[in-house]
Amino acid sequence: MVIDLTKNNSISAINNFDPDICIKYYEKLNLDHGSPSQTAQTNADWLVNYCLFDQTDRRNKNISFRMNAGVSIGRASQKYVSKYMYEAEKRMLIEKKNIDTIIKEELTEYDKYKPHNELDKEQHEDTKNYLVDMIKITCKALDDLKLGEEVASERYCTYKFKELVLDKIGRIDYEQMNGTKLVELKTKHRSKRKSDTKAGFSWIKAYLPKQPDINHVRQCAFYWHATKKVPHLLYVNQDNFNVFTPDTCELLTPEYMEFLIQQV
Repeated sequence: MVIDLTKNNSISAINNFDPDICIKYYEKLNLDHGSPSQTAQTNADWLVNYCLFDQTDRRNKNISFRMNAGVSIGRASQKYVSKYMYEAEKRMLIEKKNIDTIIKEELTEYDKYKPHNELDKEQHEDTKNYLVDMIKITCKALDDLKLGEEVASERYCTYKFKELVLDKIGRIDYEQMNGTKLVELKTKHRSKRKSDTKAGFSWIKAYLPKQPDINHVRQCAFYWHATKKVPHLLYVNQDNFNVFTPDTCELLTPEYMEFLIQQV
């Protein structure tokens, strides 16, 4: 029997399917779940990332100034708006602090990042010039969404599709615990590019999208399906933010969410 070991761990096309055999394959790779980010990858990328690399390799490979800045902005804004923070299944009460204290702490964490080459270092240093602005803009956007007091961050969202061998797991950025809203944050950072200027380079600002990235929509679709809460997709750059909701974007409507889930 040939096992179709793909990123979606699909069993629909396997004859004489034995789930125990499939699970043993995943155990050898130290995989016990799938995720929305895995689904977004091509099969070729998934095979390299999850069959050739282990978890430590994947984390080291993906680190960049963008990821570090995004983590800082997300973490600071979560401390600002959330009452609870999840660490796996453990729910912790967040100590309330003012925004200036949160930013000061986050800048200390941001400076701990070790760039992996000279360009990454330059861009990491440049991003620090507007990191505080992005944190404040994100907090302003979350205030505008009126999430209330009972907000949690980083809660594991788990769902077992009957067609798949493994559970799918994701972590929600911000979630109303006594309401119907969930928010996924995406940050956009400017970057250094070669140019015909005298300096030989210029800084290119990352603009806010007019339509959301389809991979981000797929991620929201999974959270929508697992929680039945209304997805809000928040984009932030150094100047402003925009929010996509089912009321403003047809890609986030229940009908399109269901279409994406059926694709998975």
